[in-house]
Amino acid sequence: MREPAGVSRVAFAELASRVDAATAALEERGVEPGDRVALLAGNGERVVASWFAIVSAGATVVPIPTVSGALEIAPRLDHARCRVLLHDAGHAALARAAIEASRHPVEAVAIEGLAGSGTPARPSIDPASPAMILYTSGTTGRPKGAVISHRALVEHTRILVDRVIRLGPDDAILGVLPLAHSYGCRMVMLASVEAGCRAVLLPRFDPALSLAAMIEEGTTWVPAVPTMYAAWGALAGSERPHALRWCMSAGSPLADETHRRAEARLGAEVRQAYGMTEATISTVDAPPGDRVPGSVGRPVPGVEVRIVDEAGRDRPGGQPGEVLLRGHHLMSGYLDDPDETAAALRDGWMHSGDVGRLDADGRLFVVDRLKDMIIRGGNNVVPSEVESALASHPSVREVAVVGRPDSYLGEEVVAVVVPAEGTRPSPEELRDWAAARVASIKVPREYAIVDELPLGPSRKVL
Repeated sequence: MREPAGVSRVAFAELASRVDAATAALEERGVEPGDRVALLAGNGERVVASWFAIVSAGATVVPIPTVSGALEIAPRLDHARCRVLLHDAGHAALARAAIEASRHPVEAVAIEGLAGSGTPARPSIDPASPAMILYTSGTTGRPKGAVISHRALVEHTRILVDRVIRLGPDDAILGVLPLAHSYGCRMVMLASVEAGCRAVLLPRFDPALSLAAMIEEGTTWVPAVPTMYAAWGALAGSERPHALRWCMSAGSPLADETHRRAEARLGAEVRQAYGMTEATISTVDAPPGDRVPGSVGRPVPGVEVRIVDEAGRDRPGGQPGEVLLRGHHLMSGYLDDPDETAAALRDGWMHSGDVGRLDADGRLFVVDRLKDMIIRGGNNVVPSEVESALASHPSVREVAVVGRPDSYLGEEVVAVVVPAEGTRPSPEELRDWAAARVASIKVPREYAIVDELPLGPSRKVL
C-alpha cells in the first residue's frame, strides 16, 4: 500500500507484522473481546493496520470520519460506549476535544506508537459477532449505528472480489474514498486484502493529484462517488490512466452527462452500483456484460431485491416502488435501537427508503430517495431526473435539485448549480434548457448559482 505522504510501500507480510504488534498493544492496554474501539485517522497504512488489529483483538471497530467535529464525535463515543479512541497525529487535538465533550471515560491512543512487545492472544471470534459499527451519514435524519458482523464482511467481500469485480494480485485500487465509510472500507481496504493486490491510498480527494496517481501507479480499478467523477470530468488535459479497466460509481445517482464526461476524461467505462451503509454493495452493473444506461445492475450473488408498494405488495412489470434487500450482507441491526431496527428490517428484508424498479432481466434502476421526492402541486418530481437534464447543459458542472416549502403548491422545485469554469449561466437559460427536456411541472422555478455544493463526510451532496 502507498503511504499518503510519500512513496514508501508496505508488503502484506510487513502489514501482517504491524497488525500483530498493534493487536498486542491493544491487549496490553486491556482491550478485550466485546469492547468497542473508535478509529479516527486519515487514509494510510497505519489506519489499515489499526483496523485489523482491533478486530484481531476481538473488539469492534467504530470508524469516525476525519471531517467530523468534536461535538459530532462525542455522542458516537457515548452511544457505542467506546473504551479507546485511536487517532493519528493529525487528529490528536480533535480526539482530545471529542473526549472532553464525551460523558464517559475514553482513552486516547496515538496509532503512530501502537506497538506491543508480546505475541497477541488472537481470541476465537464468533462470525456472527460485531466487527464494525458504522454510523449512517445523517443526510436523511440523525445518524444511527449500523452493526456489521464478521460474517457479513467476509462473505460479501469475497463474493464481490472473486465473482463480480474480479480482482486479482496484479490489480491496483485507487483509495480516495474515506476508509471510515462503508464504501471505502469494503471496496478499497477489504477488497485489496482479499484480492492480495495494491491499494493506492491518498489522504484526501484532489482531482488532479488522484488522476496523476492513477497514471503513475498503474491503477486498474477505481471505486468513487458521483461528485468525484464530476471533478475528474471537468479536468483539462488529455493524459489518461493507461491501465484502468473500469470504474465503479455508487453512493448516489450518476447523472448521464457527468457519466459521459468522466468516461471521456478517464478513458474507461464507469459502471454504476447500488448499496447503503446497512446493506453495502447490493447490485453492480459489472463487466463483461453490456452496460445498460441508468441501471445499477443485477443483484450480487446471494442478494435478493424486491420492489414493493406502500402496503408491501410486489410491484409488477417494471413499476417503481420501494427497494427491499435481503442477503448475507445486511447489517445485524441498529445499535441499542430496537424500534429503528424493526422499522428497517422486516421479515428479513431491509427497507431501503429508495425508489426503484426492476426490468425484465432483473436489473435495478434506482430513481431516488423516498424522502427526497418533491411533491409540487400534487405531482411527484424525482430530483435525479431533473438533475440529469440540467447536468447536460455545457455550462453546468454540478447540480442538486431540492424542494422548498411553498404555501400554495406544497413544494417548489429549486436547482442549485455549480457552473463550469469560466461560465455563468442565467436562470432563464437554465429554465429553457430544462423545459426542453422534462415536463413543465418538473422544471425548477428557482436557481441558485454557487461555487460548490455542500458535501457530507463521504462526499455525498447534503
